[in-house]
Amino acid sequence: MVVPYDLSEEGGVKRHAMQLASMLRSFGDEVDVIGPSRRSVGREHVFGGVFNVPSNGSDNHIGLFTRPDRVRSFIRERGYDVLHLHEPLVPALPYYALWSAGAAARVATFHAFTEHQSAFGHAVRVATSAITLGMVDRGIAVSPAAAQLARTTFTKPLAIIPNGIDTTAYRRTVPREPLGEPVRLLFVGHWRDPRKGLQFLLDACDSLPIAWSLDVVGDGGAVAKREHPNVRYHGAVGSEDRLAELYAACDVFVAPSTGMESFGIVLLEAMAAGRAVVCSDIEGYRAVVGDAAVLVPPKNTTALARAIGELAGDPGMRAQLAAVGRARVKLFDWSVLVGDVRAEYLAAIAARHGDVASRKHVSTRARSRQTR
Repeated sequence: MVVPYDLSEEGGVKRHAMQLASMLRSFGDEVDVIGPSRRSVGREHVFGGVFNVPSNGSDNHIGLFTRPDRVRSFIRERGYDVLHLHEPLVPALPYYALWSAGAAARVATFHAFTEHQSAFGHAVRVATSAITLGMVDRGIAVSPAAAQLARTTFTKPLAIIPNGIDTTAYRRTVPREPLGEPVRLLFVGHWRDPRKGLQFLLDACDSLPIAWSLDVVGDGGAVAKREHPNVRYHGAVGSEDRLAELYAACDVFVAPSTGMESFGIVLLEAMAAGRAVVCSDIEGYRAVVGDAAVLVPPKNTTALARAIGELAGDPGMRAQLAAVGRARVKLFDWSVLVGDVRAEYLAAIAARHGDVASRKHVSTRARSRQTR
């Protein structure tokens, strides 16, 4: 499994890959996760050459200067059945992995989305697709929005399989403070990226007529903090247990992103924790939350403040949203989704080597289900 972004940083693509790998291992599969990194990362194999390339409203620390000979040697030595690339168009590690794949079947997951692709951006996408995507057997998009962008250059079979989480990791209870205490708000995201919208949330909080507190989780990079006595900055939180505690401790989770979001794993985490959610009314978020959130126009601080204020004063509405969220998030548990991903692996093996080769890799669990 190939991740193009720095594995030492928190991020949605990395979290997706790590959790999927863990679930596949529980099926008995042997899974390596490889990617660039500026330091050692647990059991995963990492390469150097990390460089920041700002794009799509974000900083992107990618393996731009990873050595291709080391990637080729690593992949050829292990002789994989399947090579699963996340964001196959991000330079340069995914390219080297594809060119080194040998007999491995190749599956690519497309995570990205943008509402307004420039002519230059489209030209770059077409050019990089021409030298990479022809080698891919099957594609996965994490949402209809991501599929829309992928389809501009990828013409082979493309399944929509959403991001997943381990929903059990976010079930926490904390003592609730008496009614009338400040409403506790939570923001999770790398707020160094303007598209995450923290600045709009802070503006909205300033206009709230009620007492409030805000916990901000994520890397701010070089962006100056807007200091406020009611705001606590936690930085990037690497511990899932600690993150689950922060979700459990909030009253309302707020995701004020301005756009360019194909999905929203943080929304799933908040829903799994049973929190009321307020988020921007953008394509990638709508597909995740369904009826489990209050949607507001992006960049509209007045609407954002109104939504937060209404939820703060209505415990019943918060409880209703929480119940809908808990029910909906079950659709996104990795235990539900992993079979769909594995089916794409088998289809890719069949496309490259035939059905007989594919059937050799049907898992013991899958065979057991088929014989019931």
